[in-house]
Amino acid sequence: MLDSQILDFYHLGEHVWAAANTCFNQGSDKAKEFASEILHIAKHEGPTVLLSKLMDERKKYRSKAGRKLLKELIRYIACRFEMCDYPKFIEQGWQIGSGPTEAMCKVLTYRLKGAGMRWDRPGADAIMALIALEQSNTWKSYWELRKQAA
Repeated sequence: MLDSQILDFYHLGEHVWAAANTCFNQGSDKAKEFASEILHIAKHEGPTVLLSKLMDERKKYRSKAGRKLLKELIRYIACRFEMCDYPKFIEQGWQIGSGPTEAMCKVLTYRLKGAGMRWDRPGADAIMALIALEQSNTWKSYWELRKQAA
């Protein structure tokens, strides 16, 4: 079972792009270069290298607004350090984005609200739990544990 929380990579990207666009002018080549480099480091090298790079960048930057935003970005990542270990998550085959989960929520909603469907809360919860087991590849291990407990 998944025992870690993961900061959605897209949400990290929103914070990185906000800092990049403030520090280097909205949509500039320098902003794109900065954001791309920071996100590459986050995805492939992890939070320690990422924070080190951002602290170095903050020392070089002179604008008060830019330094403030970089400080906020550093604090945001530091508070979510374990949640930003993307190389570890990727190595373990875990999704670093919430897109697949959000898509499954939509699919479940459509299935539960289909024409002629009537669900009470316990029935809907049970169906969603079974689908979650199947989608998370834990179906077999869940039922093995149930057999052992019986």
